[in-house]
Amino acid sequence: MSVEVRRSSSPEETERIAAALAMRLAPGTVLALDGDLGAGKTCFVRGLARGLGADPDAVSSPTFVIEHRHACDAGTLVHIDAYRIRSAEDLASIGWEDLLAAGDAVVAVEWPSRIAAALPDSRIEVRIRHLAEDVREIEIERVRPGERLAACRACGTALAPDGDARFCSARCRMADLGRWFRGDYAVGRPIEEDDLTDGPSGRGGAAR
Repeated sequence: MSVEVRRSSSPEETERIAAALAMRLAPGTVLALDGDLGAGKTCFVRGLARGLGADPDAVSSPTFVIEHRHACDAGTLVHIDAYRIRSAEDLASIGWEDLLAAGDAVVAVEWPSRIAAALPDSRIEVRIRHLAEDVREIEIERVRPGERLAACRACGTALAPDGDARFCSARCRMADLGRWFRGDYAVGRPIEEDDLTDGPSGRGGAAR
């Protein structure tokens, strides 16, 4: 893993940071954009669009649809708002598995925790935090597969050495995601006050 930390004092600076990153991205890259509402996730995607040769003014938060697609100089930028995804069927409806398999688009996912089980092992995680009224800290981490699991998380089937690090098939990946949405996975100990202090502060905050 490698981590890069940058600071932004304006939306324009956030866009410049993202545009510089975009110029180093290969088709098939998935970016998981994490941050509270107003942290600057959509602003970051505008910068990605600019760096990839798409129209940044066409980028907006996918309020009424789950995804937007933007034609770039080479390939496509796919902008996904996972906050509105409520089930594995919702994710399947946008052709998520086909999108990953094709590997010809740069995919930017806002609220990636909503589909954590479906994210590829190799990805870029972008975490945007409020430091002050106009200051953001942008942490960019390149995540690569670590030690491979011996069996599929969903069905227990042995995994091929060159296959997915967690699931034996797309069907098992989606089945596991469905368990998350149903609440089948639970915390193994009582939740304590300290567990609640580091989480997101909610969807409030000034847009940036």
